[in-house]
Amino acid sequence: MSSPNRDLSRALIGALVLAAVVLLVFTLKLPGLLLSALLIIGAILLVRRVQIDPEVMAIRSSLQYARDDIAEVLDAYEQLQHGATASDIADRTLHYPALANPDNSVPQVNEFLLRASSARRFLERIDGYLESASTDKAQLERILTVADERAFELQEAWDDARRAAKEIGPA
Repeated sequence: MSSPNRDLSRALIGALVLAAVVLLVFTLKLPGLLLSALLIIGAILLVRRVQIDPEVMAIRSSLQYARDDIAEVLDAYEQLQHGATASDIADRTLHYPALANPDNSVPQVNEFLLRASSARRFLERIDGYLESASTDKAQLERILTVADERAFELQEAWDDARRAAKEIGPA
């Protein structure tokens, strides 16, 4: 949950607890006061329990950076494939034509295309984990390790594919 949403949730919980306390005290008098004290203690414990650990927030942030690294490489490939600028067309036809042709026999390009396909599916799963509030710290650490590894391997495969496609040149 983002910070503004968390603040709004806390304010709403506080308002509901305050309304319940006032209602209990006016209707039940002394027993209402005792129940109100228990209600306030319970609300405080609930709010403290729901607070997000700063370490978890840091891991989520790192996971977002790894996700952005993967998306950046995929965007560069999409730009090469479908870009309309003169430099994109030149890259696609003159400099890296093997990258623009998915039906080729260049192993480095095929390796990159395989990793790119896998990375697209992985990004969809990462988004789900980032949005889920129930993902715990250990899960996030494992996902971050995998995401960093995949980002590195995808970048390496992209560099190798570009190098191999440049060596082949236009056919």
